[in-house]
Amino acid sequence: MMLDRLNPGSVIPCRISLGFFLTDVSSQTSNPACDHKHIVGPQGLPGPVGPQGLPGTIGSRGPPGPPGGAGPVGERGLVGARGIKGDKGDGGNTGRQGTTGKAGAKGEKGNRGFPGVTGLEGSKGDRGHIGHQGHKGQKGEKGIQGLPGVMSIELLLQQLEDLGIIGCDCSCLHKRSPHLSSGVFTIFFEEIGLIPVYCDMETDGGGWTVFQRRKDGSVDFNRGWNDYERGFGELSVDYWLGLARLYQLLELNGANELRIDLKDASSRNSAYAKYSSFSVGNSSSKYRLRVSGYSGTAGDAIAASGDPRTNANGMNFSTKDQDNDESRTNCASSWKGGWWFKDCQRSFLNSMKSRWYNWKLSSAMFSEMKFRKV
Repeated sequence: MMLDRLNPGSVIPCRISLGFFLTDVSSQTSNPACDHKHIVGPQGLPGPVGPQGLPGTIGSRGPPGPPGGAGPVGERGLVGARGIKGDKGDGGNTGRQGTTGKAGAKGEKGNRGFPGVTGLEGSKGDRGHIGHQGHKGQKGEKGIQGLPGVMSIELLLQQLEDLGIIGCDCSCLHKRSPHLSSGVFTIFFEEIGLIPVYCDMETDGGGWTVFQRRKDGSVDFNRGWNDYERGFGELSVDYWLGLARLYQLLELNGANELRIDLKDASSRNSAYAKYSSFSVGNSSSKYRLRVSGYSGTAGDAIAASGDPRTNANGMNFSTKDQDNDESRTNCASSWKGGWWFKDCQRSFLNSMKSRWYNWKLSSAMFSEMKFRKV
């Protein structure tokens, strides 16, 4: 202990309390100043914590302080998720028309289209100017003696009979004058009067009266019943004699034969069909067709027995405004021309869609139908 370290004669401050005992050192060294005092000893252990006091009362609320200054701008927040698509709005007003753009570059030339349907015959044009006088032609052959200028009907008929031209058709004229060339002639029958016709004086022995020709499409064959009954076209080009005249001439002749000539577009390929018996009924029978005795190179597309549904033989004539065929449709309207249709197939020669089913080319660009007295 520290007391052991005190030198003799050292001043002891005072009595020292050492906790649980007291050492009296005054006997060793006397210090009068300490006679009435005690020396404080080391701090004692802390006492136990007393019980917590009661909470104090809440003070009154002080007045609000002055507003603080504006804080710094915060950082930009993250982009939110895309919202749900809204309903379609009402249509806006029509804007003003834009300015016309520049013309585009010229396109390439397209392929040639199919030939169009022949248009209706136009109205007669104004008379043209008189042309220059042509060169003098060669002298023609001597014609049949003419009739006197003025005479009675009886005398006129007698003269015609003497000349042998009453009731004389193309076959009769050919027999009387075999040198005659093909062309337009006027024939006379007491029952029907004067009739201009085209006579083929060269094909198959000559003497044929032509009643149908489709050559260059210059005449429209898509016509009604009245036109087909009375006839139309130009005798030397595209032409239809007329069902009424055809019936009359066939009846006056008695027995007749039929020939049909066909050519393709190049005119290098041709064919024909011939029937040894040919007749057409009167108007009440709708000019019913009858043929038999086929021969030729084109094939029998009228009376062939292979498909009786499509044979024209025995059929009435039909036009776009008078349907006399046995088809569910109007064949004349569908095929753009009149014919002795049954079910719209095999033979048909009166339009740009003309066809002769048995011929190798099936489609004919040129056709000519003619009859001759047997």
